Amino acid sequence: MDPPFPHSDPDCPFCQNLAGSRLCAFVSRSDTVSSFVNPRQYRPGAVLVIPNRHAATIFDLRPEEWAAVAVHAQEVAAAACAAFGAQGVNIFQNNGPSAGQTISHLHVHVVPRPDGDHGPAIFGEAYFEKSPIEERLAIAARIREHLSGP
Repeated sequence: MDPPFPHSDPDCPFCQNLAGSRLCAFVSRSDTVSSFVNPRQYRPGAVLVIPNRHAATIFDLRPEEWAAVAVHAQEVAAAACAAFGAQGVNIFQNNGPSAGQTISHLHVHVVPRPDGDHGPAIFGEAYFEKSPIEERLAIAARIREHLSGP
């Protein structure tokens, strides 16, 4: 069976999200980049931004792909902060298992942080249960209301 779109990995959970074979709460999708609610809501409104082409790390991306991911992460950050009344945001990305990357498809974490949120800035080994898909879909809709563009 051929991959559902060029340059995908059928074993990659994020490629499976893009193909529609896994439950996913998309915030937005374009030809080159997509964003969806992180199943592990360690902070309300946490979103992942990915390139649509499968690339394991930043070193596997073309410059224009990284630029598209970065621009979209900035847009999603503004929308998520507006949606959740946050005054700050963590934006981070891990490359390789030694850096904490657990899914081998480049992804940028966007985490809105309201004033008074004294939780850790980087989550390291913390484990959070997956939020129900209904909750993630509601979060995606809430952020989408504040997102202009695709």
